[in-house]
Amino acid sequence: MIELLPNTSGQFIYLTLKEKAKYISSEYYLIEIEGEFTRKKRYFVADIVIDNERYTKIAIDTSTEAPTSGNLLISETGQYWYKVYGQDSATNLDPNNTVGEIERGVLHVLTQEVYYNLPTITLPDNIVYYD
Repeated sequence: MIELLPNTSGQFIYLTLKEKAKYISSEYYLIEIEGEFTRKKRYFVADIVIDNERYTKIAIDTSTEAPTSGNLLISETGQYWYKVYGQDSATNLDPNNTVGEIERGVLHVLTQEVYYNLPTITLPDNIVYYD
């Protein structure tokens, strides 16, 4: 599961794509995000920071819309589904032109708002216990 904040730059997604893409030779990743409520599909090319056998670190900016640069404007909180496709193009945004699907999962876009305040509880320290 991926967690992101809306309208925020400098975020990272950590996935394990190399272990699933053993038989797919691709240099780039196309990521599809589908809103659970709207069913609207949006695509962006992953901005890969680290891509090794252990994990793939992808930079994402949810405050601007530039899909070929790894940026996708997400201003609404909620649950989304994601799919990652392997591809040989740095500009392709069509999943039909990819090598194949590598991974799918759930993406939560969280809010930064606080809906409640934790109460301050003070316990008396002058309690006497009897046996």
